[in-house]
Amino acid sequence: MLILVAKGQTTVSIKEVVNHVGKEVTLCDSVYSARSLESLSLLNLGAAFPKEVITVVVFKADKAKFAKDPVALFENKRICVTGKVTLYKEKLQIVVNDPKQIKAN
Repeated sequence: MLILVAKGQTTVSIKEVVNHVGKEVTLCDSVYSARSLESLSLLNLGAAFPKEVITVVVFKADKAKFAKDPVALFENKRICVTGKVTLYKEKLQIVVNDPKQIKAN
């Protein structure tokens, strides 16, 4: 399997992602649990909520850019997500605002 990564982006494993807060990365893992709320969609990687390693967040304004709700598209699938690793309430997350940032793997 070949993964093409844009220059300056690092492909990291789920175990390494904690070391990349504040950096743009590409991460591939399974979506262990997912939840769709009115204001956002959440995809949990590494383990099911509440033991997830990182959460992929798609806010309401960006959900419309997807063919369907991201939860319907990616729940229980293996995905690759590209974006900046940030912390929200001491938990790792990547906020996605463009469908091109997530690919089913």
